[in-house]
Amino acid sequence: MKRSTSTRWGSLKVGAVLTAAIAVALWASLTGGGTSIFDPKGNFVCYFHNVNGLVKGSPVWMSGVEIGNVRRVRFVNLDSLRQVEVTCRVKKSVWNMLTGDARVQLGSIGFLGDKYVEIDPGGAKGAPIEEGTVVLTRDAGSAEAMFLEGERALSEAGDMVHNLDEVLARMNRGEGTLGRMATDEELYTQMTNLLANLTKLTASLQKGQERIITSIEQTSEAVTGLADRVDSNSGTLGRLMSDPALYDNLAATSARLDSVMSKISTAEGTLGLFVSDTSLYTETVNLMVRINNLVTDIEKNPKRYFKFSVF
Repeated sequence: MKRSTSTRWGSLKVGAVLTAAIAVALWASLTGGGTSIFDPKGNFVCYFHNVNGLVKGSPVWMSGVEIGNVRRVRFVNLDSLRQVEVTCRVKKSVWNMLTGDARVQLGSIGFLGDKYVEIDPGGAKGAPIEEGTVVLTRDAGSAEAMFLEGERALSEAGDMVHNLDEVLARMNRGEGTLGRMATDEELYTQMTNLLANLTKLTASLQKGQERIITSIEQTSEAVTGLADRVDSNSGTLGRLMSDPALYDNLAATSARLDSVMSKISTAEGTLGLFVSDTSLYTETVNLMVRINNLVTDIEKNPKRYFKFSVF
């Protein structure tokens, strides 16, 4: 009897140990999120309008590496954007990467897989957040929204293809401006003639441009030759530019002309009196009047002044 009792007690101990081990392993698989249950962890909070199927125990990733899990998901209904509160638990070994400008967003494993929380760490120089801090969220969009946008894009693409097909059909029937341009051979002929005329015009303009360039080159050569002749004291202009005797003669002539003009202005000499004496002008006018009267009288009474006799 004693032997049987000892065997039962040993089996019970082994069963209890195995049960405890299985329970610990099951609890770790459900709540550990792929991390060791012995790693020290810290908690932070984030709010979402819609978690799209996120549940307790969902993994928390940072840069593609699993660092924790979702500890709690509950409704709080704080405002239109903060409907659901999510408490995340991550390893303390990466806690220094969670700075004040860190952000979280929801992700999906696969195309339609389970949800997870993705952490975008803050700047390396920022101070780590305190435990229990609210980390702001970034809306990365949902699969449903992506499907709706895809359906809308496909619908718009279908409408565009339908409209394009209708336009091409009208063009094939020769309707509208594009249809006439696509089917009317006269337009092709006119455009061909226009291109030929433009080609001729371009050739003429090119020839005219060549003539202009030739004329400019010839003018430049002539100016260069003239400058060379001036530099070499050849010709009148060259001598005018370099011969001091011509300058002296011009200066002397200018001095004499200035002396003559001075005498005229001071009424010296015959020319000066002629310019400044008004009595000579008056006598000249009177003489012209008398001559004009005499000529007029001769025209009216020629016999008074001229007598002709044949015998």
